[in-house]
Amino acid sequence: MFENNPLLASYDLPPFSRVRAEHLVPAIEKIIADSRVEVARIIDSQRLYPTWDDLVLAMDEVNARLDGAVHVIKILSGVNTQQAWIEAASSCFEQITAYKELMGQNLELYELYLTLSKSKVAALFDKPRKAVLSKILREYRLSGIRLTTEQQQRLRELNRHISQQENEFRSRLQQANTAWTKHIDDESLLVGLPEETKLRMANAAQQKSLQGWLVNLGNDQFREVMLYASHRPLREDVWVAYHSRASNQGQPDDPLNNDDVLRLLLGYRHEKARLLGFDNFSQLSLEEQIVESTDQVLAFLRKELEEQRHTFTLETQQLQGLAVREGITRLEPWDYEYLAEKVRQAKGGSQEELRQYFPLDTVISRLCDFTLRLFGVELFERSDFDSWHADVRLFEVREHQEPIGYLFVDPYRRELGGPLGETLSLRNRRITAEGRPRLPIAVLRSKFTAGKGDKPCLLDHQQLRVLLHEFGHCLQQLLTGEEYREISGITALGYGSAEFVSQVFEQWCFSEQFLIWISSHYQSAESIPASLVTRLIASVKTQTSWATAGLMLIMLFDFEVHRTYGDGRSTKEVFDSLNAEIGHLQWPHNVRPVNSGDFIASNYGARTYSYKWSSVFATKTFEQFVRKGVFDPTTGRAFREAFITRSGSRLLAKSLEVFVHPPNTGRPLSFPSAPTLTDPL
Repeated sequence: MFENNPLLASYDLPPFSRVRAEHLVPAIEKIIADSRVEVARIIDSQRLYPTWDDLVLAMDEVNARLDGAVHVIKILSGVNTQQAWIEAASSCFEQITAYKELMGQNLELYELYLTLSKSKVAALFDKPRKAVLSKILREYRLSGIRLTTEQQQRLRELNRHISQQENEFRSRLQQANTAWTKHIDDESLLVGLPEETKLRMANAAQQKSLQGWLVNLGNDQFREVMLYASHRPLREDVWVAYHSRASNQGQPDDPLNNDDVLRLLLGYRHEKARLLGFDNFSQLSLEEQIVESTDQVLAFLRKELEEQRHTFTLETQQLQGLAVREGITRLEPWDYEYLAEKVRQAKGGSQEELRQYFPLDTVISRLCDFTLRLFGVELFERSDFDSWHADVRLFEVREHQEPIGYLFVDPYRRELGGPLGETLSLRNRRITAEGRPRLPIAVLRSKFTAGKGDKPCLLDHQQLRVLLHEFGHCLQQLLTGEEYREISGITALGYGSAEFVSQVFEQWCFSEQFLIWISSHYQSAESIPASLVTRLIASVKTQTSWATAGLMLIMLFDFEVHRTYGDGRSTKEVFDSLNAEIGHLQWPHNVRPVNSGDFIASNYGARTYSYKWSSVFATKTFEQFVRKGVFDPTTGRAFREAFITRSGSRLLAKSLEVFVHPPNTGRPLSFPSAPTLTDPL
């Protein structure tokens, strides 16, 4: 099994199609066994005088081999649903977790790193090397290296419990996404919905051997019903069902109810934080971020909230006036987006009209041109590659005619639920001790609806923003100049720093010049008219307060429910209190939105505030492109150098200062309303 096991072979790009369920466990067991032997050899050889090459780079080589196999298994687990694969992958992840926990509490290794960091040689290290050592030592501290043996054992138990509850939360939510459907046999109830939406509903009904249409709780369909369905009872049914997923509101003894799962998850996270010397999990979550204290986060969020109060009032009055004209006597949550979309359409035309100008394939092609124009980097599409699905595309990233990384694009939805877009770090850039580069690999995974017939996948403005956001993540992964794996990938950055570049990329979606350039009507290939773009931007900036309030509520709840755990309040009481504080959103008593908030069962738990945190700086930073030109290559290369090339070893505050006010200008950095940035390392 070892000789022909693709996970044990040496490769530049992973051999996805060759990996079978029977390969998984033998490969992981072999890699872990080899790693144990190599780690023991490294420790023995470094006892007297630990060095950079023979300790740090040697250990990095060991860790990179295991992580490479892990990432391939995770990617393939998204398309392999056979029981044999699920069981094998689960066994692998359990073994990997146990091994990494022991390595994280290996006192001999920790002391070697500590000795090296305090040596005279290390004092002469450059910033990247110092950043790597600082990060490694911090990870040891958060792994409980300073705890007693009994405490370390409890920490390992807590980590397993946390992982189990996160997985259970997501599993129940995924099942809840597919458990609810609504069969409709009267087409008049679907008035207002786009024809493509109704066609998908009809296809779903046919698959269940039903006449008519079948409504589900997929994110796309939920959004379309809320925006376009004229039939108010349908909007109410779908809205209540969506925000009651994985709760006991459908039936008292619903086996998919996440109440207990969430309670256990919060409890285990709190105990872990206390064990590591923190007051609460929110405080622990700041350890790898660019924020100094929980008070600072809350003050920032509440300041942002207060700045929105006037807009909340104006847009409420606007919707209430429209509601009266629509015959709605009491404004309800399932009316917000429907009425808001009517206001937007009056300003900028329908999203359906605008989508015709943004076919996915053309947008991706233009993004390749954009990357070359702005950063001097070519994205060359390849056809000779191995993949995990026929829809996946591969781009080789080239600079000066040489490959510097690889980008996989997996564009279409294959399951209900989950984020509309995400970026996966398949491999971080690194230079081996022998001086050989290992090129970075990023995966852009989106959940757009594939085209059908002669009509391709068409993007609305929100989907375009999602694509640009994830594309920014990918470029940050692929264009890094860092030579060490610990600091060269997006997962190596604090959440605020990682989100910053993506938030900047979203800003191009509000540039008229950019939107005209990236557009191409899927039939005529004509660019979108300037007058339509002007209306588009005006419309997408209209009636945004409902989405803003919803995001502020999520961020405040996520942070507060972790910060105040144990104060006697239930999660619903925390949610209700914060919702009352925001005052812009109403939630019926019979919904439980926190039970389906997948953010809370992810690595972003207690960290969702970072989206808003980074957006403040992103908006200010983009002003430089507005002044110099949204396609200006000089500004583009300055942006790359400031925020991407050394993002793992330089403070974001320093990068901002260099970019906005280059050296020798004598002008201080000033970001009104922005929080203070501190060292993420």
